[in-house]
Amino acid sequence: MSDIDLSSIELDIGGLRRNLLRQGTPSRVYYFEHGIADAVKDQLALRFGLDDGLSGPAGDPTRAWRREIAVQRRLGFELFRVWLPGGEFPVAGSKDTSWAEEHAGPIQSWRDLEEYHWPDPAAVDYGQLEYYERCLPGDMGVFHAVKVWEVVRELLGFETFCLKMHEDPALVAEVVRRVGEFHLALTETLCDFRCMFAVYGADDYAYKTSTMMAPQYIVDTFLCWHQRMAAAAHEHDKMYFFHCCGKIDPLMDHLIDEIRIDAKHSFEDTVVPVTEAKRLWGDRVSLLGGLDVDFVARRDEASIRRRVRQTLDVCQPGGGYCLGLGNWVTDYIPVNNYLVVLDEGRKY
Repeated sequence: MSDIDLSSIELDIGGLRRNLLRQGTPSRVYYFEHGIADAVKDQLALRFGLDDGLSGPAGDPTRAWRREIAVQRRLGFELFRVWLPGGEFPVAGSKDTSWAEEHAGPIQSWRDLEEYHWPDPAAVDYGQLEYYERCLPGDMGVFHAVKVWEVVRELLGFETFCLKMHEDPALVAEVVRRVGEFHLALTETLCDFRCMFAVYGADDYAYKTSTMMAPQYIVDTFLCWHQRMAAAAHEHDKMYFFHCCGKIDPLMDHLIDEIRIDAKHSFEDTVVPVTEAKRLWGDRVSLLGGLDVDFVARRDEASIRRRVRQTLDVCQPGGGYCLGLGNWVTDYIPVNNYLVVLDEGRKY
């Protein structure tokens, strides 16, 4: 594997926006990532000497924020994800676990619902966005995730949700309402920041072969909230991206025509390859990432470079595509494999 030292890219956030609006084939490849594992960022910072000169006292949060800018610029990204503390929904149950249980979450009854400590949108810490509002270079922007179903699933537990949707639909509806109202309020505040380029709806509704529930139930129960959040984003001239894993073909028309998402993320070779998505929906919505994570993790340099070029040959014409992985840049992907993806995008 060759030693890759990424060439610099002149960032152009206006060009990224035109690309996402499908206003013609862009003059260069643009990039997008759902997220990059901290361990990968650490390796990149060490490799490219990005921690050098990041002065500041111990515990100074701006050091981490400045480092994030440095990493993203080196990778050639106009756009990157932020995580704001204070918006978490605690899901640890009676077993004091810190992960989501598939059987039962912290809310199993109306009493649980009333006793649950619901987060307050006003308590979200916007310090990172306030810093970026002042200090983020004008050729860069950020995005932040909002969600509904994934929070509801964790609060109830997937098994409990499936039972309650029949046995106590009013309880499910109330949990959905509270989660939806929180993220709608969060969306409206996010949109007040100039540096916020896009709001990122993120809910996984499907397996590899089908949706988890009837498509119409998803539309009526959950996507109605994404429609309101997308409308709020568009009213503030922000884009609304949508991340969803699995086979959601039955939802795509609704996402594109009713919610009016600007771009779709998450693609797997075993579900719908991004090149096939381009043929199916690429004239109506932009596509983000799509290089299969398993492929990039396992294959050699020549195979990765060939896949990048094959993908760009299909997805780049006409605009509406950003190169990146189908999901996370995980910590089990060899860093050099990932750099090959970015390097080949520069050479395309």
